[in-house]
Amino acid sequence: MVDFKKRLAGKKAEKPIDPVELYNTLDRASDKGPLRPAQLAVLNEWYKNNQNTRDVIVKLHTGQGKTLIGLLILQSRLNANKGPVVFLCPDNFLITQTYEQAEQFGIATCTTDYELPGEFLYGTKILIASAKKLFNGMTKFELNNKSISIDTILMDDAHACVDIIREACRIRIPTEEPAYQAIRTLFANELEAQGAGTWADIRNGKRDALLPVPYWAWMSRETAVANILSKNTDRTSIKFTWPLIKDVLSHCQCMISGAAVEIEPYIAPLKSFGSYWKAKRRVFMSATVTDDAFLVKGLQLTPETITKPLSYEKETWSGERMILLPSLIHEDLRREQIVEWLAKPNPKKTLRYSHVGTKLCSHERLGKIWCHDYQ
Repeated sequence: MVDFKKRLAGKKAEKPIDPVELYNTLDRASDKGPLRPAQLAVLNEWYKNNQNTRDVIVKLHTGQGKTLIGLLILQSRLNANKGPVVFLCPDNFLITQTYEQAEQFGIATCTTDYELPGEFLYGTKILIASAKKLFNGMTKFELNNKSISIDTILMDDAHACVDIIREACRIRIPTEEPAYQAIRTLFANELEAQGAGTWADIRNGKRDALLPVPYWAWMSRETAVANILSKNTDRTSIKFTWPLIKDVLSHCQCMISGAAVEIEPYIAPLKSFGSYWKAKRRVFMSATVTDDAFLVKGLQLTPETITKPLSYEKETWSGERMILLPSLIHEDLRREQIVEWLAKPNPKKTLRYSHVGTKLCSHERLGKIWCHDYQ
């Protein structure tokens, strides 16, 4: 009698954790070719020298494929049984774009509108979510000691996420809410002492009139401010931020204008977001034209982290995309003139033409679309 169990038994196929090898195993769309040189360089550097580094910045030009790099890094962690992992985007547009790109490359992901999906919590899929989903006072990731444990958190367009975090930690109380009047009255003497005219403008609702609450007055009346805000936590302007700053009011600044009262901590209380603060690995995506020094204060990274980003050293250019419409600059800048000025053919180079449409045209055939490659 044949024992099929013995014949069928064998080693379980191991999932690759090298992101380059991993890419070659993906069931990706037919039009998705090999990795670009920049992607290969960054992924190899991360895997060989930085996969155990807690904080890593990936710094590449726009359009160099940072999103795919991030997805492969996170999938590598999942293949190593190191979930859960999350890919944070600054807005919903990038969430959709990232999700669609993951589908095209055959990478399993999930998204969320309300509760966190089980596939994410059990470490079987990458969660793609907005930065606002994590960074708010009523986050589904929970706060402080109740925070969900995350292995790897990746932040796309980290500079934009810094602004989102700052906004999430700011209370803005408009004039029509009772807390506005209560706080303005509480500091009336200190505000008037700074300028009677500006104080009058604030009382008359002038939106551009603005005065800071002196720090000594703010600190001496911290308890009174806490009582005012606590009584109004049912208001949308307060309830999403109150859990974050209620115990650090002494480390906040307050600005009062004719339009609103704004209360904001000097440094975002990132320790409250345990899923971020205690994550074992953190990866930050950054464009080459941005100043990463802002990440020291905004995300509380070390200077050493921002001075040693993962980048493509062989890249010879740097810059941002800019689209110019000459006809909107001056009516005399007609299309024919611009083509003649900027697109003169080089007689020393041969051109290969292929017809691809009917809108854009080359320097030789105005009115038709042609694309050319220099040999």
